Amino acid sequence: MSKKIFNIIIVLLSAAVLLLLIAALLMFLKSNTGSSNSGNDVIDNVTETSAEPTTEAPVTPDYPEYVLQQGPLQDPADFRGTDWVVIGKDGYLYENGYINEYLGTAPKYVNVTDDQLQSRVDKLKYIQDTLFNRGVAFCVVITPSKGANLSQFIPDYYKADHITPVGYVRPYIRFKQFLTDKGVYFVDSETVLKSVGLTNTFPKTGTHWNKLSSYEVTREIVSEYERQTGIQVQHLASHGIISSKTPCPFNANEQDIFGILMQSNRQDMKDAIVDDEYYWQDAYLTDTTNPKIGHMIIQGGSFTGDLNYYFGNLQLASGVQSYYYNNGGNVNINWQHQLRSSKFVLLEVNEQFIYNMGGDAPAWAENDINILPLGNNIVDSLYDYLVANPST
Repeated sequence: MSKKIFNIIIVLLSAAVLLLLIAALLMFLKSNTGSSNSGNDVIDNVTETSAEPTTEAPVTPDYPEYVLQQGPLQDPADFRGTDWVVIGKDGYLYENGYINEYLGTAPKYVNVTDDQLQSRVDKLKYIQDTLFNRGVAFCVVITPSKGANLSQFIPDYYKADHITPVGYVRPYIRFKQFLTDKGVYFVDSETVLKSVGLTNTFPKTGTHWNKLSSYEVTREIVSEYERQTGIQVQHLASHGIISSKTPCPFNANEQDIFGILMQSNRQDMKDAIVDDEYYWQDAYLTDTTNPKIGHMIIQGGSFTGDLNYYFGNLQLASGVQSYYYNNGGNVNINWQHQLRSSKFVLLEVNEQFIYNMGGDAPAWAENDINILPLGNNIVDSLYDYLVANPST
């Protein structure tokens, strides 16, 4: 081999080695810096209370087109609502209790003590453990508050007149911690909705969660049942999202709350604020060769309407016995009969209603300020029965 050819080979080999070193360096830098995505389909998973930098991975939402877009938000210019219904920024409507609980501007929320919350959680833990020994699954589901989930639309004038007391910690926040510490099984809707990137969780003019929210929380409840029992059951799936100018035909509790308040007069006010669009999943059952959950007991407030639809009408469960709040004050339930055939007990409570879980329905306007009699408690009724009858 000539010296010239030998030198060419040496140069080529040196160039190849140099290229390999550059490629290795680039791969090393990429693996240590991580990839970034500045598109609109990624949101940060940020908690309400922490200002510390988060190390959690960003959430890629399943609902990117329903993420609320931030922009200039305007207080109402003239009419601000009533004692019951507060008109928020850009026409968002609130029942006053949701804002009062979020801000802590009513005695019934501020005066809830840790001892009261701990006592409630202790009873829930006893119910859970006793039902487990009977072969019955148990779960608390906490449904979201419009005042907390869409707090950016609370009008400035209202916040100026309703100052949060120093040191106020919402009963909802403390209740979750007590549930966690005690080992009570619960599904927190706010956590579920953040995990799927859904921020548009309530209709503009309604006071209940929208159908996209209830669909996702129902799916999480099914997963919790499977986790507890080890039984794979039928699931909710969707053909896609339906949009309409009118509310969803099933359990249509997304209607304008001014429509409820003003239904007998003031037609101009009744129709003044409306949603541009309503959305719901075109839901169906999948994995239908799996068993259904079995008979369920569902107790809670108006948010349970959607749960009753999915588990009852759509038949995720083989049957549902539902109790609305405290059953009109009649808490003398034949629990022996109800529990005999049940496989799952689900207790719903809204963030705003933690102070009176299992009691009378909440009251609004000036009655949200005052502490009213809490009424007979259906959760206490179940607890008392199980204390007296711990086994079947």
